[in-house]
Amino acid sequence: MTRWLAFLTALIAAAVIGYGAAQPMRIRPRPVAMDHFSAARAMIDVRAIAERAHPTGSADNARVRALLATRLKSLGFTVVETAVPLSDKGRARLAKWGDPQAAQRHAVNLVAVRPGAGPYVALMAHYDSVWGSPGAADDAAGVAAALEIARAVQADPLPKRPLMIILTDAEELGLDGARGLFASAAFAAQVGMLVNMETRGGGGRAVMFETSPQNGAMIDLLRRHVTMPSANSLAVKIYELLPNSTDYTVAKARGIPGYNYAFLGRAALYHSPLATPDALDPRSLLDMGAQALDLTRALLAAPTLPGKAPDAVFSDVLGGTIIAYPAWVGWLPLVVAAGLILLAAPRLRRGWRVRDIAIGMVAGLGIAALTAGLAWGANLLSGADGPTNYYDRLAALPRLETMVLLLGLAALAAIMALVRNPRVQLGGWIGLALLNLALATAVQVALPAADPVLTWPLLLATLALACHGRGLGHIPAMVIAGLGLAQLGCIAHFALLAIGISAPAAVAVLTPMALLLLWPLLPVPSQRGAWLMALLLIGLAAGLALWVRLDALAPSVAVYSEAK
Repeated sequence: MTRWLAFLTALIAAAVIGYGAAQPMRIRPRPVAMDHFSAARAMIDVRAIAERAHPTGSADNARVRALLATRLKSLGFTVVETAVPLSDKGRARLAKWGDPQAAQRHAVNLVAVRPGAGPYVALMAHYDSVWGSPGAADDAAGVAAALEIARAVQADPLPKRPLMIILTDAEELGLDGARGLFASAAFAAQVGMLVNMETRGGGGRAVMFETSPQNGAMIDLLRRHVTMPSANSLAVKIYELLPNSTDYTVAKARGIPGYNYAFLGRAALYHSPLATPDALDPRSLLDMGAQALDLTRALLAAPTLPGKAPDAVFSDVLGGTIIAYPAWVGWLPLVVAAGLILLAAPRLRRGWRVRDIAIGMVAGLGIAALTAGLAWGANLLSGADGPTNYYDRLAALPRLETMVLLLGLAALAAIMALVRNPRVQLGGWIGLALLNLALATAVQVALPAADPVLTWPLLLATLALACHGRGLGHIPAMVIAGLGLAQLGCIAHFALLAIGISAPAAVAVLTPMALLLLWPLLPVPSQRGAWLMALLLIGLAAGLALWVRLDALAPSVAVYSEAK
């Protein structure tokens, strides 16, 4: 197998595997068992809730509330409506949306309980929408998922603990409903564990992106019981640093342990007038509901709810299963990777010099710097050098993501043009591995939660290093590159969904690891051809950036947002 074939096969395999892992659960055509989560059943509730926009205080908000109370009672719950005052900020936002009676409005929460022994397991979502958006995703999807989960667990043996459904109002006005509800210490004390369901968009995989502190036992329960999970400890730590908030923010501040789910794909639909039930991806609803059902069922049946334990380091592997471990365990794969590098270095030495190791290190730093610089410049070219409409940028996110991918490939082509000597490539492989080992070690020291992002691909890459020259050809490196790049791609995709419109250059931190995975497969094109390819990719990325900049305001933008 030639290097070109192995290189292209690895890239294609990574794209196919990564794309598949980033897709929500597939809806199967056969009937769904009554004890399983059904997207079709949940979509009936989504369509009823999201007929029209239903902001707090509106007639449609009251319509939705009455509908939900009736649904909960039909499921055997006792339902209590609780009115709480709006904050000054909430009233001001309602007034800005054109409500002439904003000063007299209240938020009205629904709390439904099904009896049992011990503290409640609670499912939470908010039923209000912003003005001008039907809110099929945000958050009719979360409400419908809670109702379908409550229905599904009816088929289970009598649970050991009671179930509570919390449907809050005025989340879109600054979490006012949740603030009023959890202000009661007596109410907060009843909740033993909470699962919140939110969205920011209309599709994509549902990710468990936030937990309460000291989550080790909670993650262990999730790992053992949730099928096809999507979660990682880096997302949890990053979310703690962001100014974002959901209703769980309020409960978490009261010391209530819990898990927070959301899906972020089809970002253009966030707060959009186009966020109708037909626009919502039912696969994403299934993805969130099925994961939350597994988790809820495990919590209801657990002899005791998970207590506090040291935070776990964890990540799903291509959306299939979760690997979790204490932070100190992250040192073990680093030691193994270091050992594999030391064992491979003498065997690979075929005339390369020590300075070739330095070239590999410079190549790793260079691809990161070049990708970051190009992405930063292209982001400015796309319109980020001046005022932008947040929701318009969300609509452009698929183009911005493609732009960053093209620039990463352009940086790779530039490295291929500069590093063409086979002797330098062998020594550079060792240097690049040492650079990534140093980066992964720094991450393990400073932010252990991010350990899976670099350490797992590093271990794979050093296995390829150890296999080189043992008569297996390019096959081990090709397989390892395909799997490692797919995992990195999933992380980069989630990062761009979360922060891509403000800092798309951030994903450049992953490029040295991507280069290490591809290094033994790098073909040796003509220098002229490699530079031409780099320039072509940069030109395509610039074209996308200009398209975003010059494009008219997207029809999906929130109706209350400022013009571009």
